[in-house]
Amino acid sequence: MRTVYVALSKFCEQDDGPRRVLTEAGLDVLENKTGRRLREEEMYALLKDVDGVLAAVEPYRAGLLEKLPRLKCISRCGVGTDNIDLEAAEKYGKAVFNTPDEIVEPVAQMTVAMILNLARRLNRYASDFWKGEWVKRSGFLLSEWTAGIIGFGRVGKRVAHYLKPFGTRILVYDPAVSPAQFPEFLFCRSLDELLSQSDIVTLHAGRPTREGVLMNLESFRKMKPGSYFVNTSRGYLVDETALHEMLVCGHLAGAALDVFAQEPYQGSLNSLLQVIGTPHAATLTRASRSAMELKAAQNLACFFSTCTKTTGSI
Repeated sequence: MRTVYVALSKFCEQDDGPRRVLTEAGLDVLENKTGRRLREEEMYALLKDVDGVLAAVEPYRAGLLEKLPRLKCISRCGVGTDNIDLEAAEKYGKAVFNTPDEIVEPVAQMTVAMILNLARRLNRYASDFWKGEWVKRSGFLLSEWTAGIIGFGRVGKRVAHYLKPFGTRILVYDPAVSPAQFPEFLFCRSLDELLSQSDIVTLHAGRPTREGVLMNLESFRKMKPGSYFVNTSRGYLVDETALHEMLVCGHLAGAALDVFAQEPYQGSLNSLLQVIGTPHAATLTRASRSAMELKAAQNLACFFSTCTKTTGSI
């Protein structure tokens, strides 16, 4: 019997369907019972005798993959595979899968919720209320704003379609997408063009740039004075020190962040009232979490029934 390890800190909390998919495929299922993310130093001992892993965001580096000859499949519960050395996985014969479609709706909705929060200053109202204060603050209609979307993949497109009925003017920057495919949206020729015209910038880039950081001090300085920044994609694409500086000096009016370069986040941004921070939770809805786990389990089960790559493979 083949054995698979579920590395997720929480599994099948909503329903037992994903677990049943694995057991009904004849797989012996071991689970992470720590209630936390796996540490890199403990992964070899946990994975050395398994054939597959249902992976979270723990790192699968080349050195580890080389030492796991029995491991044949890594099924990521989520879209990002930055924690997996894909070249090493191919070199050492590990099939890799992800669940790109299941995260689109929850992340797009979280992004729009953050944009609305910033526009109407809901976090400030909540903070005032908890302190017993009664302070009225002027906000913005989304029809007053130009929203700049960096990255026009699945999530970026969905965010644009959510914002359009509000009357928001939408700018897009994505060199990999042909503007002719989406005539209803305005495409910028450069990132600088988008930054300089947007009242709020939302980041949905799917892969690191050649330089690593996409939004640095220079980028933030090119944004409109009094504008806002949202990131629900990848934390390492943002220079958090530069973002903090631009918020403190008042060049940026606020930010909403669901992802950070190092998590859990322990930096200085959480001292600023104009920053909304969430713990990498954009995908965490009951329906989407169940769908992600189910798809990741199906990818594992299908792989071991055919030992070939299937839908969802990288």
